[in-house]
Amino acid sequence: MLDINFKKFENLSGKDLYSRIFSEIGAQNKNVLMLGSDAIKSNGGGEFIGRFPERTFDFGIAEANMVAAGAGLAKLNKIPLVGMYGFLVLRTAEQIRNDVCYQNLNVKLFGTHIGVSMAAEGVTHHGVNDISILRSFPNITIIQPASPKEAVAAIFTAVLDYNGPVYLRMPDTLCEGLYDDTYYFKIGKAYTLQDGKDVTIIASGAMISIAKDAANQLTSEGISVRLINTPTIKPMDEDAIIKAAKETKGIITIEDNDLAGGLGAEVSQIVCDNYPTKVKMFGLPKDRFTVIAPSAKDIFDYFGIHVEGIKKAVKEILS
Repeated sequence: MLDINFKKFENLSGKDLYSRIFSEIGAQNKNVLMLGSDAIKSNGGGEFIGRFPERTFDFGIAEANMVAAGAGLAKLNKIPLVGMYGFLVLRTAEQIRNDVCYQNLNVKLFGTHIGVSMAAEGVTHHGVNDISILRSFPNITIIQPASPKEAVAAIFTAVLDYNGPVYLRMPDTLCEGLYDDTYYFKIGKAYTLQDGKDVTIIASGAMISIAKDAANQLTSEGISVRLINTPTIKPMDEDAIIKAAKETKGIITIEDNDLAGGLGAEVSQIVCDNYPTKVKMFGLPKDRFTVIAPSAKDIFDYFGIHVEGIKKAVKEILS
C-alpha cells in the first residue's frame, strides 16, 4: 500500500485536485509522462506541464495518434498519462483496444468532462459511452473515484502501484466526507458507506451524491438502505454485490453512463449469474441519444435520475 500524504491535497477540488495529483505523481517517478490532445490544462495537467515541460507532449487534435504513442512509450518502460475528454474514447477505441489492451501495456488513460457534465455543448460532447465501450475490452481496469480522498488514493495506486492498462474516469464534482482516516483504496474493492437490510443502492463517482441523498431520505422514512460505492467498475467487487443480493430485497444502480453496458449492466450480470434478485437501473437511457440542457442536473431530471425517482423505485421493490 502506498504512503500518501493527503494533506498536500486538502481544500482542492475538481481540476485543481487532479492537477496537483498528477504533479505529485510526476515528482515521485521520473518515468511518468503527460500526453494531451490540445487540452492538457483543462484535462488536469496544468501543474504537471509547469513542473515537467520536458515530459509533456501535446498531440493537438490527433487523439488516436496520442494513444498509439502512449503504447509505444510504455514499451520503453515509461508510464504515459494519456488525457482526453470522456467522449473522445469513441475516437480512440481502436487504438485503446489494439495498441494498449491487446498488448496489455502500462498506459494510464484518463477522461475528464465525463457523463453529461458538458451538458450545454450538446450530444456530441456527452461522454456517456466510455464505460460501455471499455468494459468490453480485455485487460483494462476502469476506476471512477467519488471523493477527493478517493481520487488521490485511486490515481496514485493506478499509476504507481499497478502495472497494466487503466482508464481513470474523473468526475468534475466529488463528494466530500465519505471516508475517515482509516480509508484505503484497493483496486476491485467496493465500499459500504451505510449498511442496511431492505434495499441496496450501488453507485460510483459523482452519482454517489444522488445515491447518498436518496439513502438519507429513505432512512428517515424507516427504510433500511445499504449504500455501496464501487470506485472500481472493472473488475467489480462481485462478493459485495452477491452479498447485497442475498441480504437485501433488491438493488438500485445509479450511473451517468448509457445503460447499455454500464455499471448497472455489470451488476445485473453478476446478480443473474450468482443470486437473482430485483435490479432497477438508473442511467442515461439505452438506444437513444441524450438531450441538450443548461446543466447535467437538468439532463438527469429529464431522464428521471433524481432522488424522488430512486425513492419510488425502492418502494416498488419493497412492495
